[in-house]
Amino acid sequence: MKSIENLKSRIISARQYISNRSICKELKRYKGIHSGQRCFIIGTGPSLSVSDLEKLKGEVTISSNRIFEIFEQTDWRPVYYMNQDTKLINKFKDDISKLQCRRKFLPIDVKNLFDSSEDISFFVLRHKEFYPNTADFSIHIDRFLGQGFTVTYGAIQLAYYMGFAEVYLLGIDHNYAISLDEKGVPVYKEGVKEYFAGSKASNVGLNLPRIVESTLAYITAQRFAQHHNNFKIYNATRGGRLEAFPRVNLDDIL
Repeated sequence: MKSIENLKSRIISARQYISNRSICKELKRYKGIHSGQRCFIIGTGPSLSVSDLEKLKGEVTISSNRIFEIFEQTDWRPVYYMNQDTKLINKFKDDISKLQCRRKFLPIDVKNLFDSSEDISFFVLRHKEFYPNTADFSIHIDRFLGQGFTVTYGAIQLAYYMGFAEVYLLGIDHNYAISLDEKGVPVYKEGVKEYFAGSKASNVGLNLPRIVESTLAYITAQRFAQHHNNFKIYNATRGGRLEAFPRVNLDDIL
C-alpha cells in the first residue's frame, strides 16, 4: 500500500511541476546566490526574543509562518520569508502580502491567492511517505521541496539550494502544547508555550504539529549535513527540545 501511495505522490508532483514549470523555473534565480555565506533560520517559538532579532540586523535571515506578529516590537525584518502551510496562508494572506522582504517562498497551491506582481516564488511541495529512517530532502527545490511537516525543514532545503555554507537555527523550540503522535492522535502538554512573547497566535482551525515526522525530518537534515562538508547546521535556539543539531551560543557566533 505504501509503495502505491509513493507512486501516486510522485505522479502528482510530476504533474504539478510539468503544469507549472515556468513558475518553478523562476526559483533557479536563487540557486547558489549566497554561496559560502551563513544564514539564520528564525522560528516563532517562545525562546525567540526581540533583543536577539536586533542583533541579527545585517545578517541574512529566513523566517516563516506568523513572524509578522513580532514586527510591532522591532524594526528587524527577515530577508526571506517562507510558508508551506496552506491553511495558515489562507488565514493570514493579507499579512503575508504586506510583509516587506527580498523574496517570499510559498507552495504552488496558493498561487491564485496572490497578485502576479507580488515578490513571491512558488514551489511544489512533495508529499511522500517517510522511509523508516529518513525524510525526503530535495537538493533541487526548483523541481520540488521535500515534506518534513515543519517549515523549518523546508527553509533548510532552501538554504542549501541558495548555497549557504552555515545555517543557524533560532527560535526553533520544537515543543508544543498540542501535537499529533505517529497515529495522528492529539497529545497535550500542560503549561507549554508555543509562541514568542506578545504573539496572538492560535492553532484553532489550523494544522497541528506532527512531532514524530518533524523530528525525523530534522534528523534527516543533520545526516545530510554530515555528508556534505560545505553545508553545516547548528542550533542557536536558547533552550527548547530540538537536539538533532549541534548546539551553539548565539552570542559567541555574533
